[in-house]
Amino acid sequence: MFCGMEKPRFDQAESTDRPWTDQMPDQALLNLLPTNAETAGLPALTVPQEEGSPPEYPLELYRLYLANRGDIALTLEGQSMTLKKGQLLTLSPGEVVAFSEGQTLISLSFHHDFFCVRVQRDEVYCDGVVFNRLSGLPVVAFPETEHTIVEGRFHEMISILSNPSPFSHDRALNVLRALLLHAADYKSRATAAELHEAGKTKHLSPLVLQFQHLVEETFAQRKEATFYSEALGVTLSKLNRRVKDELGKSVMQAVNERLAIEARVALRSGKRSIKEVAFDLGFIDPLYFSRFFRKQFGRPPSQYFQSPVQNEA
Repeated sequence: MFCGMEKPRFDQAESTDRPWTDQMPDQALLNLLPTNAETAGLPALTVPQEEGSPPEYPLELYRLYLANRGDIALTLEGQSMTLKKGQLLTLSPGEVVAFSEGQTLISLSFHHDFFCVRVQRDEVYCDGVVFNRLSGLPVVAFPETEHTIVEGRFHEMISILSNPSPFSHDRALNVLRALLLHAADYKSRATAAELHEAGKTKHLSPLVLQFQHLVEETFAQRKEATFYSEALGVTLSKLNRRVKDELGKSVMQAVNERLAIEARVALRSGKRSIKEVAFDLGFIDPLYFSRFFRKQFGRPPSQYFQSPVQNEA
């Protein structure tokens, strides 16, 4: 994070000689370059200078697309869908999207080392809510009264990167944090409303809260459902029933989802091989880990991130 006398670096050129920028033919990309070498040649933050056809951001980045002018036709992971006006598409690293020709929207991308969004992080709770969801579409629907506010955050980001200063890095970080918190708020509200309509409990019981805490502490070491029931002093059938009633999933589904999210978070940086990540998460056999990953995300880990380090596995 930028502080002190060092100034952040910017790039506003339209050249295509940088491997990490997929330039659009009709507009430039504003890039906030990293202040360290951890982003592997990728920009810390990228915003198109003007709204228009969405750029082909590198898959290693988080990407946000806002349908600010009207409905947008697109294909997400091979499935056709429509992003309604005012909706925000929130893509995690590895998720593939293709837009129909002639679509106009505003967007941005960022590297996880610039804004590291972690599962159940105290400061910003976005992984599993806004990003890295294992179920449901990665779309946030804002009420019409919020559309101007959300769009304004994108335009503020463009203004910050268009006029670089020693404070630009921190300003951009704060705008991105506000945007993601805004998205997490309304995504959580929508999820709560869906659970309420389905007749599920909105407020978690002490038992389920203890279960969630235990999963967070032990998911990489303990993958047996009986471990959780015995640790909590209840029968497995009772724990499964309570978790199913309140979270909409079984004990093992909850553990596997947490494990899968951590796997994708660990793989996205490309700093560790698939084998190393598998061992760190308690998988003795990397092939079993690959099958587990494919079952959760529809593709093996080798097809999510194509860095040289990961292809060693």
